[in-house]
Amino acid sequence: MKALLLSLLILSTYSFADNQVAKVMLAKKQVTAQSDSQHRNLTRKSPIFIEDALHTGKNARAQVRFSEGTILSLGEQTQFVVNQFEYQQSSDASFEFISGAFRIVTGEITKVTNPNFKIKTPMGSIGIRGTDFWGGNLYDEDTIDVILLDSEHPIVVENEHGRVIISKPGMGTTLQKGKAPTTPEVWSDKKLQDAVKTIQ
Repeated sequence: MKALLLSLLILSTYSFADNQVAKVMLAKKQVTAQSDSQHRNLTRKSPIFIEDALHTGKNARAQVRFSEGTILSLGEQTQFVVNQFEYQQSSDASFEFISGAFRIVTGEITKVTNPNFKIKTPMGSIGIRGTDFWGGNLYDEDTIDVILLDSEHPIVVENEHGRVIISKPGMGTTLQKGKAPTTPEVWSDKKLQDAVKTIQ
């Protein structure tokens, strides 16, 4: 019986390790991960696994580096889920933003032909191809703002009501329930600074 339990524990450990896709670079104040029934407090160098739901508390900040170089930054009181991240066999990433604020700077995963990298939000989705962008509830919990910060490729923001393509850094759009994404426009310096402050 002891040998069987030990074997199961080893198999479970290997399986868990195989699902590791990232590592925490920065964890300021309360940063946690929830996966199935397991709740973990995250600190610098903590592993991040597929299906981890990441949470940050009040005045908290987190930065996560994925295996191929993608950097995810999270602001305070943010909920963000890593549903899928496959780089070795294919280029396939699926995240889910629930609330708060985040920034993504992509790594090698988007440096292939037709990468499949999407972020689902409560009001639409964001398709990514090699980019640096910010998204979040900037001024209102009922809206999600998205701005392209730097990129050689555009991002596609869409929902069932419409679709916009943002290809020029400094331009952003707003998502609301029941409405198409707004026409991309250049953000004011104040709005851009307010967005960046959320993840600094």
